[in-house]
Amino acid sequence: MATDPWTSFLDWLTTVIVPAWGELISRLPYVIVGTLVGPVLTIIVLMWGWHFIDRRRGKVVRVQAQPVAARLGDDGLPVFPVNEPYCEEHALVFPPRAKTCSVDGDPLEVTCPVDGTVREAGVDTCSGCGTKFKLGASSSAAVVLSSDGPPEGGAAIA
Repeated sequence: MATDPWTSFLDWLTTVIVPAWGELISRLPYVIVGTLVGPVLTIIVLMWGWHFIDRRRGKVVRVQAQPVAARLGDDGLPVFPVNEPYCEEHALVFPPRAKTCSVDGDPLEVTCPVDGTVREAGVDTCSGCGTKFKLGASSSAAVVLSSDGPPEGGAAIA
């Protein structure tokens, strides 16, 4: 039995206009992920990548600590801190692991913080009280250099 063209057109139009709701509902999670979650995750990943490409980085340079002049007391004589190597002749206080004076090469001295006994910087044990000391944790200091100006969102501290 042959159908007329008008009936076949209406049957075809019904399949286009009236959807198969079961198939559409089963594909709904894919549509939500594709239209909402996917673009949001893409934007987050792109912003994260841009942050790591564009972020400011400081430069770390290791420098040797230099001796500094000892402070002067009320009587005008240099006052040396305890448990830090110093050169009495040149009135210099040296970094913790220094053993000899950088000016003339003489051995440095250290004052014991327990009883005030003076010993050479190369000797770890105090001859007066017997206390053992390790001077300094490192022979160099880390200095962060940045030429970019003050940090974002704040002013430089004057």
